[in-house]
Amino acid sequence: MPRISTYPKDNIVTGNDIWIGSDGDNGLITKNFSPDALANYYLDTGLLGGLSKQYPFPVASLIWTIQHNYNKFPSITTVDSSGNVVVGDIFYNDSNLITVTFSAPFSGTAFLN
Repeated sequence: MPRISTYPKDNIVTGNDIWIGSDGDNGLITKNFSPDALANYYLDTGLLGGLSKQYPFPVASLIWTIQHNYNKFPSITTVDSSGNVVVGDIFYNDSNLITVTFSAPFSGTAFLN
């Protein structure tokens, strides 16, 4: 069987590079991953601590339900459409779902970390 003993070294990572890994959710099959795809995955899932994900609520509502699927209990800040922080009653239904109840309906954005 041939063996690779040398290879060109490239220290520059770009979005076009391909990394090989095992997919733990699918029987550890081998998959190719790009750095861009992995970065988007971590941003979308919030698995990297300290990242903030926005959840817009464009229609005024008294109760905001946020299905985030982070499998953790993230911190949350809610702001109205003018950018003012609004405090509501936060209830963590489980590690993937948050319900926030306010005293009056409004539209805005929830920021989760």
